[in-house]
Amino acid sequence: MNKQLAVVFSIAILLTVTVVASIDLSQTADAVKSKGTTTPKYGSDTKSKVCGDRLCSEISPEQRMNQNMQSSQGEMKMDMTHSNKEEMKQKHLQMLKDMKSMSKTEIIDSMKNMMSDHRDMMIEKMSQMDRQEMMNHMDKMIDKMSKMDTKNMDMKKTHQKMKPLYNEMLNPNQISYPNVVGFNDLHIGAIRHLAPHGDDSKLEVLVHHHCKVYDDMTASCLLFPTGMGDQDKPYGMEYIITSEQFEELSDDEKKYWHYHLTELPRAQAIFADLTDEELIPLRPILDETYGKVFYFWDTDDKYPIGEPTVLVIQDLPE
Repeated sequence: MNKQLAVVFSIAILLTVTVVASIDLSQTADAVKSKGTTTPKYGSDTKSKVCGDRLCSEISPEQRMNQNMQSSQGEMKMDMTHSNKEEMKQKHLQMLKDMKSMSKTEIIDSMKNMMSDHRDMMIEKMSQMDRQEMMNHMDKMIDKMSKMDTKNMDMKKTHQKMKPLYNEMLNPNQISYPNVVGFNDLHIGAIRHLAPHGDDSKLEVLVHHHCKVYDDMTASCLLFPTGMGDQDKPYGMEYIITSEQFEELSDDEKKYWHYHLTELPRAQAIFADLTDEELIPLRPILDETYGKVFYFWDTDDKYPIGEPTVLVIQDLPE
């Protein structure tokens, strides 16, 4: 459909430019005649009448014709009133709204009708101009079209600069995902990620990790113990670092982090969005990472009550 719309728009632009270039004063005269200009009077009928700063009898028939044309031309310029323009605007707005429920062919036809209306308005407007006004109008159109090309190029460059970055190794499906929330790159499901608080069944709850992986090989994962449906809320997050980054931590801090080489098997981690082939190069990298789990509130609470807590995964019972 894009190609067909492009053709329609191109034809409309070419028609507009062609119309501007081809209209001359003879068409202006024809337009004046079509408005019902009265036949000029000569001789004794105009003897005592004033035409401008002189008696009409002192002006040649050709000069009087030009004056009448200019007068009628001024009246024509008032024809396209504000109400007419507003009516046309509302008509086109309604057409655009109606297009949402149309078929592809119907949309193309509606766009052609809109272009035809625009063309007719342009022709009427041009017919009211003298040649110099037309040339000025053409210059403005050329300038506007040139600026449009420049603006499109600038927008394209800006879009290229703003192209989102992602970790290609750990996010093999990022290109096919909508970059909306930013936490839908790497999806990991794992049990043993909820504190039991006397209810061991919580250890079997599959907690969904929706992770954003960064260029420094760290990741932040929102934790959804109830999935990631329309009404599911994130109860916490897990931050992931590499083995090298883990060694930068103090000994007191290291006790809060779990080693994924041992904990991924214990958590029976699954990668639902990845095929076995896609997982092969990822698994060795993920094995050599560490995670720290924070919970904003207990899943039993209606609201986040109290302070956030750190859940030490390796201390959970089997």
